[in-house]
Amino acid sequence: MFAGLLVAHPKPKTVGLRRKPMAVHFVTLPKPPAPHVRPKPPPPHPVVRPRPVPKPQPVPPKPRPIVHHRPVPLPTPVKKVPPPRPKAVPRPPAPPPPPPPSPDVVAQAVDRYAVMLRTRIQQGLVVPARVAALRLSGKAVVAFELTPTGRLLWARIMRSSGIGAINRAALAAVRDRSYPAFTKSMPHRPTVFRVRVGLNDGRDRY
Repeated sequence: MFAGLLVAHPKPKTVGLRRKPMAVHFVTLPKPPAPHVRPKPPPPHPVVRPRPVPKPQPVPPKPRPIVHHRPVPLPTPVKKVPPPRPKAVPRPPAPPPPPPPSPDVVAQAVDRYAVMLRTRIQQGLVVPARVAALRLSGKAVVAFELTPTGRLLWARIMRSSGIGAINRAALAAVRDRSYPAFTKSMPHRPTVFRVRVGLNDGRDRY
């Protein structure tokens, strides 16, 4: 083991600091510039307002002189005299109707009309071909009534031909025709006619 050694260190020497004299210099600083002062604006010019012009007062119109007119007298109305009414002229009497035709004239007119009817009906007769082929003959009397305008009211067989086909054909020939109006000499009322219609040995129209 080592024995401890004590070593004595020398104390530090105190070194004295020398003080140097301090030189003080006085420096004169320049004066700061004076603050910039804005010039005061000139006072505003006084605004001269024009004086209001007084409005002219309306001149009241001069009153018109009142003129009094004398009333004009109205003319006396003249009474209108109505014109005289024309006298009614009597109408001439109506002519008397023509005298009716004599019975002979009426009978002749009816006969002529009946002949025309028979011719028209006979020409319109149509029978079946088989009946015509058998060369049958027969006539039926058909009665029928017409108005003055020629309109058919009814029709029927007054006397049979003995053959049904001929009877039916004769009746159809009357019903299927149109007829003219009555003549002036005929009666002005419905009239019954009788017409004989039929076949003669098969030679009539079919």
